[in-house]
Amino acid sequence: MTISYAAARNAPLLALEDERVLLKHWQVSKDQCALESLVLSHARIVFYWARKLSDDQTEREDLVSEGILGLIHAADLFDLDRDVRFSTYARWWVKNATMTARDQLRAVVETPAGTQNSTQHSIDDEDSFATLVSDDPNPEETVIARSTQDLLRSRLQDAMTVLEDTDREVLYSRSLKQPPESIQCLAARLGINSTKLRQIERRAMSRLKFELATRGILTSKVH
Repeated sequence: MTISYAAARNAPLLALEDERVLLKHWQVSKDQCALESLVLSHARIVFYWARKLSDDQTEREDLVSEGILGLIHAADLFDLDRDVRFSTYARWWVKNATMTARDQLRAVVETPAGTQNSTQHSIDDEDSFATLVSDDPNPEETVIARSTQDLLRSRLQDAMTVLEDTDREVLYSRSLKQPPESIQCLAARLGINSTKLRQIERRAMSRLKFELATRGILTSKVH
């Protein structure tokens, strides 16, 4: 989902009853349309924090992506029995997501070339991609584990198809390829500098996480 500042600013505010209906449809049925309507109507919170935290347009795009993920987490965890508006609950998630993203992004950009980055993103870092089984799985457990891995792999591939070509190439080369391609080699191959490549990598991972979240993966991952 791509939301412009103008769209977020002009999106109508939801009545309490409509807000609750959308939240229930998302939480119970994973209704994509309900989620999109809910996110759009609250996206102004995301843009507020993105603009508050950064003057850099490229960095703001990353913060917006993470802030929208914060909205999705809030939609997942909001208690419909609570007597509070969703915007009040979501504000903390958006603030936390954008501030964390800003700090991580700047740490990545400021890492000197050739230095190992301890916060490097990897698909393997996400709990949702780790299938936990016992040390001695029985045949049934083995089949279930393989089926789960196949399903996750299929959804991952599907989510990656929506990324831009450059984002997809960077994400594959840095996070999925074994061994991963170094920043220096990949930057040279793509004809861009290392700093720009790190920004693209961060943006691609944020967008992929959003796509996976809308498909019901990573929604329990708290950032």
